[in-house]
Amino acid sequence: MGGTKNGNRSKPSTRSVPGDAAFHERRHGGGGVVARRAAVGRAIGRHRLEEFQRTLTGLAVAVFGQEATVVAHLRTSSGRQWVTFVVDAADPMSVMQYEDFVPRERAFWTAYAQLTKPAGVKFMVVIRPARGWCRVEALAPLFSTLQPPAALT
Repeated sequence: MGGTKNGNRSKPSTRSVPGDAAFHERRHGGGGVVARRAAVGRAIGRHRLEEFQRTLTGLAVAVFGQEATVVAHLRTSSGRQWVTFVVDAADPMSVMQYEDFVPRERAFWTAYAQLTKPAGVKFMVVIRPARGWCRVEALAPLFSTLQPPAALT
C-alpha cells in the first residue's frame, strides 16, 4: 500500500485518496466538538427537525429500551451536508448474538415507515446496535433515501 517508487515500503504513501480531506475536516477541523454540535443544532433548527428527533427518540426507546438514544450528526456526501440521526440501540448482546437483535431492528424500521416525515427535508437515519459497535458504518454516508409511505405505489 505505502512506499516509494523504488519499492521502499518502510514509509507510508502520501498519495491522496478521494474523501481524505472531507474525512480529516469532519474529524479534526471545524473548531472541535462544540462547533460541530453547534452546527448540528443550527441544521436541526433550520430544517425544523426538533419534533421529528423527539418522535424518533421515543420510537427508539419503545423498541430498544430505556438506554436507547438518538444523536444527530452532520455528514458530508458529494459536497452536500446531511443531517444523520444515529439511533444507538445500546444492546451489548447484539455484538455476540446479532441474529437475536434483527427482529427488533425490523420492528423499528416497520414503525419508522409509519412516521410522518418532515416535508422537503433530506436526512438519514441509521441504527447502531450497540455502543462502540459498527461506529464506522453508522456514521458513513448512505446512498439511498427512504420514501414516505404515501409516495409508494
